[in-house]
Amino acid sequence: MTSTLTERYDAIVIGSGLGGLTAGALCAHAGKRVLLLERNASFGGAASTYRHGTMMVEASLHETADPRATMDPKGAVFEVLDLNNDLKFVQAPDIYEVRGPIVGEPFVLPHGFEAIEDALTARFPHQERSIRLFLRHVRQSMKALDYMGGRHGALWRIAHAAELPLELWALMRDFRSSLSDVLERFFGDDEAIKIALAANLHYYTDDPDELWWLGYALGQGGFLEGGGNFVKGGSQQLSDGLLRAIRDEGGQAKSECEVFRVELDDEGRASGVRYHAGEGGPAKLAEAPMIFANAAPHVIVEMLPEEAREAFMTPYRDRPLSITLLYAAFGLTRPPAELGVTHYSTQLVPEWVRKLSDYKRNADLLADAPGDRMPVLAVVDYSQIDSGLRGDGLYPLSADCIDQVSNWEGLDAEAYDTRKEAWLTAIIKRLDQEWPGFAEAVSESTIATARSMREHLNTPDGALYGFAPRPLRDGPLKAPVQVTTSVEGLWLASSYSGSGGYSGAMGGGAAAARAALKAEA
Repeated sequence: MTSTLTERYDAIVIGSGLGGLTAGALCAHAGKRVLLLERNASFGGAASTYRHGTMMVEASLHETADPRATMDPKGAVFEVLDLNNDLKFVQAPDIYEVRGPIVGEPFVLPHGFEAIEDALTARFPHQERSIRLFLRHVRQSMKALDYMGGRHGALWRIAHAAELPLELWALMRDFRSSLSDVLERFFGDDEAIKIALAANLHYYTDDPDELWWLGYALGQGGFLEGGGNFVKGGSQQLSDGLLRAIRDEGGQAKSECEVFRVELDDEGRASGVRYHAGEGGPAKLAEAPMIFANAAPHVIVEMLPEEAREAFMTPYRDRPLSITLLYAAFGLTRPPAELGVTHYSTQLVPEWVRKLSDYKRNADLLADAPGDRMPVLAVVDYSQIDSGLRGDGLYPLSADCIDQVSNWEGLDAEAYDTRKEAWLTAIIKRLDQEWPGFAEAVSESTIATARSMREHLNTPDGALYGFAPRPLRDGPLKAPVQVTTSVEGLWLASSYSGSGGYSGAMGGGAAAARAALKAEA
């Protein structure tokens, strides 16, 4: 296939999720001429906000760690790109409320380690000592990861070496541990306190037995320390801020442009991409010495020449993918607070969930029409904070649960839509049971399944968080962030670089940009 025009840039970004936007913005800030290509009509990937009828839908963001927190990788990006002046983060009053028989009366998990210790001790006085030791262990693990993560230079490490023996011991002891390993060591078989502490498990995975403790300590520790934060106006504001950072430095961002091939030069180095400009549009060639892939390796490999594919996929082939979610959004005619919703984030834990490991059984429920059992639901009432989502429209509220693509395979269009609507109805019914009057207040609603996630985000099996955050049973004693690929000049800038979520995706993009710029120097 030939192109009538060759475009030349310093860097090309495939995909406009947060990882790609971050890599592109940092390269643009460094003086590089950047081209960002997005196959969808809008930019941002999962980090987007859109209007459905008269309601605003936040596509993914419930909360993220404060970018000003000690270890959050977003912080450095915000400082370099001066995003703090453009974006406002609104802190939720509490991390979440848990409702369900396993915890008895609704339990509110506040933020701030002292407040958390007080709340947990008041609810679980028999675990007072274990609570104190566990929270100390979280802080020690966070400190050790900060120390080992390369954020500080050699002089800082030398100056603070005497302060860190306990923290480094925490890291060494649990480097290969799972969340279940650590919770059991501190709390034994007390499942109520485990769920009180980790009710938002699906922010990471559905199986505590296969969740890497240190990854969890870093992510959840950020929430425990600084609370959950929402970008005022929705996650689209964050995507748009990064997009502006590219364009303000002379970079280009093109939507509805799907990359179908990564070009390699005679030495096997990435040299450019071929893409279609618009559906059915002509193929174009863009060249650049550095290419950032804001996509799953499983997608990028199909863009490579046949002879380069095996080596490219070898590091990823046996790595399991993360979970995905079913997501329902509602526009209410009344403030949810009038119906009895009291917190920004509420985790509704059904009676059949008796232990934290039961979370891994949630996704199976969606393989059929709704029955007697409902999954754990994470409910977010955006009107509890100054979210900036309502405007003059309806009051926005969302509910999501763990899902899997296999639940929706083999269904024709009619059967697929029928089951989707059945689950939407079942979720409304469940929320109405919890907060009477909810169903009557619903004016508009929409639902997205794991299949929807796969189709819109172009991720294998709809995976939302990259690879599953498994314990590091083998391997070097360092965080599993890997941005290099077997193809020189092709960098991975997404959740698949290390970890999922907003901080993980932006951290992956930042690491890719740093590595590429360093390699060029």
